[in-house]
Amino acid sequence: MAEIAKKDNLLILLLGMAAILIFSYSWVPGGLDTDSCNYAAVAKEALRTNSWLGLYDPVYQGVFYYHFPLCIWITGFFFKILGVSTFAAKLFSMLSALALTAAIFYFGKLLKNQWTGFFAGAVFMLTNHIVRLSRQCRMDLPVTLFITLAILSFILAQRRSKKYYLLFGLSTSLAIFSKDISGLAPLAIVFVYLVLLGRFKEFFRPFFILGLLLAIGPVLLWIWLDKNTLFSRWWGWNFLHLMKSPGFNVPWHYYITAIINKYFYFLPLAVYGGYLAVKEAKRNKDHELYLLVIWALIFPAAFSFGRQKLHYFILPMYAATALLAGIALDHLLKEGLKTKIAAGIKFILIAASLALLCLPLNIRSKRFAETVRMSPAIDLLLRQLPEYDFIVYRQDSAAILFYSQELTRVKHIDTRERLEESLKADLLKPRILYIREEDFFELEPSLTRQCRVIFKYRDRMIIALPKELNITVILPDN
Repeated sequence: MAEIAKKDNLLILLLGMAAILIFSYSWVPGGLDTDSCNYAAVAKEALRTNSWLGLYDPVYQGVFYYHFPLCIWITGFFFKILGVSTFAAKLFSMLSALALTAAIFYFGKLLKNQWTGFFAGAVFMLTNHIVRLSRQCRMDLPVTLFITLAILSFILAQRRSKKYYLLFGLSTSLAIFSKDISGLAPLAIVFVYLVLLGRFKEFFRPFFILGLLLAIGPVLLWIWLDKNTLFSRWWGWNFLHLMKSPGFNVPWHYYITAIINKYFYFLPLAVYGGYLAVKEAKRNKDHELYLLVIWALIFPAAFSFGRQKLHYFILPMYAATALLAGIALDHLLKEGLKTKIAAGIKFILIAASLALLCLPLNIRSKRFAETVRMSPAIDLLLRQLPEYDFIVYRQDSAAILFYSQELTRVKHIDTRERLEESLKADLLKPRILYIREEDFFELEPSLTRQCRVIFKYRDRMIIALPKELNITVILPDN
C-alpha cells in the first residue's frame, strides 16, 4: 500500500472523494434553497434580457444590489452553455468546492507535507455544511476558494517570487466580487500578519502595491460603471445593514456557540493544530503558519460586531481550521496508519462509484418539491395565454420563477384581504393563481365560484380566473 502515499495518488484520491460527495445526484431537479433560487432567477433574467450591469431581480422586482455580480454572471454563462437547469445553477459552487479541495491539499503540502494537505482536504469536505452549500447556487464556496488562493499566493510571494503578489491581488478581487465584505478577508489577514511581525517594508514593495491595485481596482471600476445608483444600496445592505439593522440583535457570542455546536467533532483537532502551528512558527521561524491562526480567528471576531449573524457568514474560516486539523492529524498518526486510512477511503470510493453506476436510485430533494413537479405543467398552461397575471399566494416566488421556463414576472401576495381585492379588481382579465388548497377554500365563496381548478399536486393548486378561460393542461407523469 506504500504507493498510495505518492503525491499524485493522494491528490487523486482526495479529489475522487470530493467529487463523489459534491456531484452525486446533483443532476436531479430540485434541491435549491430559497436564496439559491433567487440568485438563479436573477442569472436567468440577465441571460433572457442580455443585461449584465444593473442586474434585475424578478423576485423583488427591482435592482439586484445584495451582492457583487460575479456568481450571477458565471451562473448565467453556464445557463447559456448548458441550458437553465438545477445542475447548471449549482455548477459554479460545485466546481469551486472541488477546486478548493485541491487548493487546500497544495496549501497543506506547501506548509508541511502531502499528508497534511490530504487530511486537511478530507476534514474540509466533512465539515458541517460544506457539501450541502456546495450543492447550492450560492457565493460561500466561491469566496472561500478565492480567499484560500489569495493567502496561498501571499505565502508563495514570501517563499518564491514577489510576483505572486499579483495573483494575491487578483484572487482578492475575485473574492470581493464573489461575496462582498467576506472577500476583504485576505487584505485584513495579511495586514494583521505583517503588523504583528513588524514587516512594514512589505507594504511598500512595488509588486505588493500592484497587488493592492489589482484587488481594489475592479471594485472602483464597478462603482464608476454603476454611476452611484447601485453601489449606494449595496453599501447600505452589505455594511450598514449588517452592523446597524434594528431587525437583528443576535448576541455577540453567537459564533462561539455555533462553532462549538456545529464543529465539535473537528474542533479539538483544529485547536491542537493551532498550538502546533504557533509552536513550530516560533521554533523554526516558519512564520507563515501564523496566517492560519489569524485566518481562523478573524472571521468570527469580525462578524461578531454585526447585529445580523448567520453561521455560513464565517464559512471561509473552515478552510483554515481544516489546515490546522491536517497539521494535527499528520502529527498524531503514524505513517502506517495514514496509509491504511487512505487505502480505506480508496475502497469506499470504489464501492460508492459502483453503487452510483449500478443501483437504480432516484434521490429527490423535498425542498420546493411541489413547485419542481408542477412547473412543466404551468409552462404548458402559460403558453396558451398571451396576456395574464400570475399570482403567487403565500408561496415562494423565487422557486417558481426559477423552475418555470415561461414565467418572468409574478405578483406575490401574502394576505387574504389583498388577494381577494386583486381578484375582484377585474373579473374578466386572465389570471393564474398558485395557492395551497386550504387557502383557496378560505376565500369568499363568490370568488371561488368564479375560479376553475386547472390541476393540483399534493396540497398545491393552480387556479384559473375567470373559469371560462379556454385552456387545457395535462400534468406530466414524470
